[in-house]
Amino acid sequence: MDQKEFCDAVKEQCVLTCRDFLHQELPDLALDHPARYLASLIEGGLPEGLRGLRERFRVLEETSDLQCVRLRIDGRNLATVVLGINLPREEVERALSALRDSDSEERYFLYLFSFAAISDEGSIGSAVMEPELLHLVRDSGIVAYFAMLDPRAGMGMMARIDGDLRSIEYLPH
Repeated sequence: MDQKEFCDAVKEQCVLTCRDFLHQELPDLALDHPARYLASLIEGGLPEGLRGLRERFRVLEETSDLQCVRLRIDGRNLATVVLGINLPREEVERALSALRDSDSEERYFLYLFSFAAISDEGSIGSAVMEPELLHLVRDSGIVAYFAMLDPRAGMGMMARIDGDLRSIEYLPH
């Protein structure tokens, strides 16, 4: 099995989740049970060649205090994805801390934020914007996929923020 192919499939599902969020096309399952939704997307999005190797990998949903998906291959943690929807700054920091402590080779943070879900200015101020997110993931090995939506203004944006490369790449959506 090509580990890169597996990781590429995970990254692709992270990007698709961001796009669906920006187009307001996430199903209720994604909002009610984000880890379950992401786990099913990742499993269903694997290339045919990888699906045949099911006994070698596991996609595990964890929802203890964070919405998390772990991908294990041959008993080792290949990737961990934490999904946060409308998280305040403190929860973002906690999610990133959990990813830093992870023994996974690949660590991803999927951060989706909608201004429509926030009614007061104080809560809007708790959103973590892309420069601050870059600072938080800097030199950590974490890649953040960030989607922010303001449906009232008809605007949205999506970015891939790489802590090791210290870069923000704005993605088409």
